[in-house]
Amino acid sequence: MRRIVLLAMSVVLTVGVVAIPAVADDGGTDTYLALGDSVAAGTQAPLPFTDKGYADLLYRNIADDHGFDEFVNLSCPGDDTGEMIDGDNGPNGGSHCYGTDAPFSFGADSQLQAAVAYLSSHPGEVGLITITIGANDILACDSSDPNFGVCIGGQLGQMATNLSEILWTLQSAAPGVPIVGMNYYNPNLAYWIIDPALAEASLGLTIAFNGTLEAVYGAFGVPVADVETAFKTFKTQGEVPQNVRTACLYTGMCEKQGPSYVLSDYNPGEPGPQTDIHPSDKGYRKIAGVFGELIDDLGILSD
Repeated sequence: MRRIVLLAMSVVLTVGVVAIPAVADDGGTDTYLALGDSVAAGTQAPLPFTDKGYADLLYRNIADDHGFDEFVNLSCPGDDTGEMIDGDNGPNGGSHCYGTDAPFSFGADSQLQAAVAYLSSHPGEVGLITITIGANDILACDSSDPNFGVCIGGQLGQMATNLSEILWTLQSAAPGVPIVGMNYYNPNLAYWIIDPALAEASLGLTIAFNGTLEAVYGAFGVPVADVETAFKTFKTQGEVPQNVRTACLYTGMCEKQGPSYVLSDYNPGEPGPQTDIHPSDKGYRKIAGVFGELIDDLGILSD
């Protein structure tokens, strides 16, 4: 029987937190452990947690194809690499899910601590770990600040240090358990609609950001799901560039309206468009497919 163990899901910010208690373990299971930020949590505004995320979809696939029967998702919207290590450490007052004053209290000091605790208390049961982290490190920098470039450089360096600690800790806690990371799509491509220069400028940051992630993952022998390529990030052909059209299909940033594209407005009652950097349903399905193809191509879950 398949079991899903989630710390929280389908939470409406304006209503409060609905906690899903962990299920007692019966041993001998193949468990998928998901870690990361809002993308791993399945966030779609205004819901911080949903069951539509790539991790949920990937679990269903590996349950069918590889017999996995338990899913544990410790991901937390808003976590950066520092908050993943220390829930109280972060530019916005710390993790939303872990640490002293977390509004979504998940009962651990940090996401990494929760992961190590789970691995330690369920030895030999976790068969796959995925991790999606780093976007909130660079989102801490204000693009309108004259020192934006300096901020990004510092954040990328700290992100590399933190991610190295995270991977070392996970590999020490679960020797031999496969870990699969992810690079990111670029939601800022949607701003081509109002200013093509903004979209073009964002590509340079994408190169530096994903390059840093890939270098750290590579140093630890962790394969990377290439979401950047799947979202056609650097395909600039077309009257409306292909990467922009793909961003509008796979995220909540923009959408097609007649023959043209507009920034998204998921709540027309609010002033201005409410763009959502998170994947759409199609986007989450695409990301799950990229993970699944990589896992199959590398034989990560082969007996």
